[in-house]
Amino acid sequence: MKVIESLLAQLPPALAEKLPDVKLQDQDIRVTLAQEGLTRDNILPPKLILADFTLSFDGAVEATVRNFNSPGDVDENGVVGEPAAASAPASDGSRPQLLLGGETGWMRYQATARIKSAGSIGSLPFVSGQGKSEVFATLSDYRAHPLTRNMREAAKEDLSHPRLLVLSTDLTKLGPGDAVAWQVRGTLEAGLELNWADLFTTNLANLAFVRTSELIELKTALDAKVGARVSLTDDYQLVFSRPAASRIQLAVRKAKSREATLGAGLNLQVELADAEAVRKRLGEVLTAITGQAEAKVEELVDKALDKVLSAEEQAQLRGILERLGLDPQLVVLDHLKQEWAQLKQKVSSALDTLVKARVAASFQYEYLRVSESSTLLEVELDEATALRFHGSLLRGSLVDLLAWLREPANAGSYTLRNYLNTSSTTLQSTVGFTLGLGSFEVLKARSTRKQTWVNQENLQGARRQAFLGQRAYEDSFLGHRGRWVVDFRADMETFTLAPTAPDFRLGLHMLLWGQKKKLSKQELREAVDDAVVWGVLDANDAATVLTKLDAHVGRSDVETQLELKVSDDMLRELLPRLQGFDVKLFSRALARAMPWSEQTARVSPEFRKLVYGPIWESYLNEVLDKGSFLSGDLSPTRAAQLAQWFIERDATVKQLASDLLLREKTWNGIGGRFTFAEVTQANSGTMGKCRRFVEGLVRLRRSIDERRSGEELRAVHGELEGMWNTGFHLRAAGALLAEVAKATPRGLGGIERTFTVRIASSQEQLVFSTAWGPSSST
Repeated sequence: MKVIESLLAQLPPALAEKLPDVKLQDQDIRVTLAQEGLTRDNILPPKLILADFTLSFDGAVEATVRNFNSPGDVDENGVVGEPAAASAPASDGSRPQLLLGGETGWMRYQATARIKSAGSIGSLPFVSGQGKSEVFATLSDYRAHPLTRNMREAAKEDLSHPRLLVLSTDLTKLGPGDAVAWQVRGTLEAGLELNWADLFTTNLANLAFVRTSELIELKTALDAKVGARVSLTDDYQLVFSRPAASRIQLAVRKAKSREATLGAGLNLQVELADAEAVRKRLGEVLTAITGQAEAKVEELVDKALDKVLSAEEQAQLRGILERLGLDPQLVVLDHLKQEWAQLKQKVSSALDTLVKARVAASFQYEYLRVSESSTLLEVELDEATALRFHGSLLRGSLVDLLAWLREPANAGSYTLRNYLNTSSTTLQSTVGFTLGLGSFEVLKARSTRKQTWVNQENLQGARRQAFLGQRAYEDSFLGHRGRWVVDFRADMETFTLAPTAPDFRLGLHMLLWGQKKKLSKQELREAVDDAVVWGVLDANDAATVLTKLDAHVGRSDVETQLELKVSDDMLRELLPRLQGFDVKLFSRALARAMPWSEQTARVSPEFRKLVYGPIWESYLNEVLDKGSFLSGDLSPTRAAQLAQWFIERDATVKQLASDLLLREKTWNGIGGRFTFAEVTQANSGTMGKCRRFVEGLVRLRRSIDERRSGEELRAVHGELEGMWNTGFHLRAAGALLAEVAKATPRGLGGIERTFTVRIASSQEQLVFSTAWGPSSST
């Protein structure tokens, strides 16, 4: 490949007269030139033909020269900037690669080129991915100079050897402190590596080819990985800089969108790296659906066709058919094998769709929350490695580089600074519990509260926005289950000139997480009780799950994870049903959330509802009558009196809770968390939180119906989050959503609900969920 490089005897007059003959530190410049003058003087080649594409520099676009010489200078590319403040969050992703404030400044030479495919269209994803034959790319060359250097002399030296970045040899020409950048709108590809186990922790509802009330149990290995390639269409920037001799720092950033079409989305697609990956896990899913190993079902089907089933085997096959919602009396034996094959194909197709959809949704969730000009990937490499991946990176593919970074043999030869706001290229134990990626990190903190608003703007001034409202906390009320995260989602896939609330996809995700080296029987009972409170399991299935897990009690490190996920469409179904404060509804939810114990009144959520439902209703009504719901609660002494009254005088409450009378009727001021009075004292402001929760949902519905500004969503989150700022109120919020969901057309089946147990000794994960439909009840 021949590159035009001619040493300029002098700067072209059009450029020289615009560059002041002063020191770099003395003046700020912003010079705009027509590119045809630069091609005529051989500063830029008129056309550069590469292996896959051609760069054309013509007079239709502009070139610029800028300098950066002091703090406060703003580089719209984000390559040059001030050091981040010590108080700035580590994951804001906006760290510039070249830092102002020292003895060095920069001259930036920037030009735009038209890119055309030189070979087959398929070889150029950032062209073919948009159905276009050409796009525009912006190339920027940052040259470091002492602040005392004369700008005109610096430009003469710099432009005698232009660097276009499209040539791998340009990287070798980078001096210390130099950088080159490439910005284009096109297809960006990233390789992900995730745990198979994480993909299923909130998706069993989508695999429920079973009748209502059946327990689904999916077992999978914790260390099983799945590789995927994600591609999306957006504007991105690739930057190479030299922090030290023989080292290259690479950054891939989101960039200001050049999308000119309103309503255009990310066009996100997922391809699994291993075509057989789904098939390898199909047996696990079939076992979860049928309740029997795939091989066992095959054996029963074959024996049924040969009419050699024993009485026991007939009962097993009948149970499988009934579990799948089929009437054994109506099944035609001659068609049984064909129907089994069709079911396997249906499950395989659903599994493939589910996995791809989950990866796509998770990646998009995180991607939309990385702000414009923030870093997607930042890593420091040796120069030889950077040269090796230069070509694929230029074409928008991070796949090969990420695969290289994951190789254990390469671990010591690079420094990873950021990948999608995390410090690892393998996204593990993350996808399973948030609506997206990365939030597992918040569980390492005892308390976090995050509200993030991300804007991305295109050339028309249209915006694509995303809001993240997240709260994480550690609460001793929940014992070993004391860490939780709630994630309120609102984001847009497309650009809109004036975003309003209906343009956002919404969602709510709750997670209750517990980790214990040796889980006791009581701690296990409490964790399973959480699952019943949230409608993940029914009471009968809870007993089954306890039996299955009993062998691990006190013998292995165990991690539990309870999740409830309300997607956009389901949340919109719930909204009309929560537009007023229903004292009875909230009383039932608060009663179910009361702590578990072995006493009859507390042993199940249903008994707690019968006992504490009327007590909570009386309590809330008295707060309402006093008009004090915004400022406080009833005294714990009064709360104890209410509990005493119902235990002594209400027939149902008395029958179930008489053995608790002595404990419930007295407030001793010690500050426990068991009795009704203690729970109200330890979890203050219950009425205000319930009322504000309803007000937030009312505001949300009005925002959608009246097409209010998306900024309303921040206020919505502020009103909702009071219902999950303690562990007790979080349990009640989950119980509330589960009960309201039962009245929708899809019932509890419209909410993704799972109880996950990870067992260290066997390195396996068990995911449980009861299949619920519109007619289900708990």
